[in-house]
Amino acid sequence: MESSMEIALRDRGMLSLILTRISGPQDQLSASVVCKDWNDVLTLLAKKLTIRSRVLLPSLLPRFKHVKQLNLSQCIDQLYDHDLQMASECLQNLLTLSLGNPDQPQECISNVGFVGFVNNCTMLEDVALTSIPNLADSGIEAMTRVCNRLSAISLVDCRNLSDDALESLKNCENIQELGLKGHFGFTPSGLIKIGENCPTLLKLSLELEPSVDITLALQSLATHCRNLQELSLKF
Repeated sequence: MESSMEIALRDRGMLSLILTRISGPQDQLSASVVCKDWNDVLTLLAKKLTIRSRVLLPSLLPRFKHVKQLNLSQCIDQLYDHDLQMASECLQNLLTLSLGNPDQPQECISNVGFVGFVNNCTMLEDVALTSIPNLADSGIEAMTRVCNRLSAISLVDCRNLSDDALESLKNCENIQELGLKGHFGFTPSGLIKIGENCPTLLKLSLELEPSVDITLALQSLATHCRNLQELSLKF
């Protein structure tokens, strides 16, 4: 007769219910080395994949095809276009993407590479892009055009973006959160487009260079964004 432990190990549903109560990352790591069954179940329970080195992509992506959140903001080395292609081909149901960090600009990712990524991951809802110097207006336009479910966008220090990127926000019919921080090529007249193109905004954060006049942008927000609940301005 099977013991209760043997039954629990054989029943993946029961095992999943038990392992969902393990919340801490270190505890989950410890549980994953108990046996293959525990590791397999914990893999399937994962909702978010954080990559800290590009060398791990080939081994981790096939195991975590089901995850809906991809965090590449903690990657310690440069990512390349073929890394994004690999990720987008494995994670086509991705909902959340965080790419780049302010301490290490991702200089090897091209605008073409980013466009290829979003063309494969059209279900994206929440995107945070930080310090990607080669990202161009056409990359943002492609993202807003093919990712119809976008509701939150955060852009930080993407210096190559100009007013055309803000113009493309008109494609986001359901955008609720927008954050712009750091250095861009935006002009006061271009910033007006935020209000005109994003009437569904609930939350807006602007932390731009002090030389950028946002007076007209604020007037546009007051006119068009009647449901705005939170506005954060930093200089």
